[in-house]
Amino acid sequence: GKIQTLIEEHRSTLIFVNTRYMAERITFQLSEALGEGAIACHHGSLSKQKRLEAEDKLKKGEIKAIVATASLELGIDIGTIDLVCQISSPRSIAGFVQRVGRSGHALGLKPKARIIALTRDELIECMALLRSYREGLVDTIEIPEQPVDILAQHIVSYVSSEDRSPQDVFETFRRSKPYNNLEMKTLEQILGWLSEGLASSSRRGAYLHWDKVNDALRARRNARLSVVTSGGAIPEMNLYRVMQESDMSMVGTVDEEFAIESTKGDIFLLGNHSWQIAGLKGDVLLVKDLHGAPPTIPFWKGEAGGRTYELSGEVSRIRAEADVILSEQSEPDLDGDKDGRIWSGYLNPLEEWISKEFSISPEDARQAAEFLGAQKMALGVLPHQTRIVYERFFDETGGMQL
Repeated sequence: GKIQTLIEEHRSTLIFVNTRYMAERITFQLSEALGEGAIACHHGSLSKQKRLEAEDKLKKGEIKAIVATASLELGIDIGTIDLVCQISSPRSIAGFVQRVGRSGHALGLKPKARIIALTRDELIECMALLRSYREGLVDTIEIPEQPVDILAQHIVSYVSSEDRSPQDVFETFRRSKPYNNLEMKTLEQILGWLSEGLASSSRRGAYLHWDKVNDALRARRNARLSVVTSGGAIPEMNLYRVMQESDMSMVGTVDEEFAIESTKGDIFLLGNHSWQIAGLKGDVLLVKDLHGAPPTIPFWKGEAGGRTYELSGEVSRIRAEADVILSEQSEPDLDGDKDGRIWSGYLNPLEEWISKEFSISPEDARQAAEFLGAQKMALGVLPHQTRIVYERFFDETGGMQL
């Protein structure tokens, strides 16, 4: 429909989505409409080789569009992009600005983007994004104060390179802004964990020797290897590798639960390509190329990000302003409103304000006004950050739910 038309009207289109599941689903649907060779998929669960192939095809003009998650948001050269489409709200103002900026890179061109909301509630959030973008509001980057896990990793790294004293460690890390207020008592507690382990019954998690007599720290045998292989604060994901049975080449990764629940012979989609499961060997899902067969779409857990505080504030601001506009109107009597004129008259001031304030189409303004107006009629108020509404109802068994 709409996305297909936008792709056909432009030379190259970059379509951003928020999840890998959505990337696979939209790529599959667009391939059926535009032809298999017209579009590619790009996300973090595809192998590096598959991602590079998709990027190269877009640069050379071999495909008209690419559907991607945040994997194409930063630092990757994909050539000139005419249009960026954002499916659903990206849940952050900074993310939206970064994604829009992927288009119009050539001299004299301007970035060009379209946001496509999938629900009316999401439409309000997209309106908040547009106003934030226009007003120059961005998300605040908060620097954590004394994150203990990061400090522990850096202490192990620092001591692994050379024997140190606790005082040397203390003075060194106090020079870093997040640890300016670090106390010696806190450092000694962390050194205790790193030298004695987290559990009193075992030395598991012990990476340092702490000689309290000579006031010296030195690395244990496993410390240096742990620093090189296990640094960072990104949590480990339970992912299974997907590999072709014929040549053991890497295709990508899937969620552990999806791999275990699937059975031999099942066909699934990965990278806009159908694969048949040949078997499970350890943490490797062996597959066969089954080009063109109707597939299911795999799932990945915990991949949808939360909305930022600043964007939430802007959504709340819209609701508060809409509440004021609707409160100035007389409450409509809808019982005798057979042709909808009373309801339309009630919404008109809000609809006009939305069209003017957010520069969106009359159809979108109407949908947003109807959504907010219906909520106002049902509850009497519109909830926002300073007004919380608790809703109580009874389920099918008669139990009260809040």
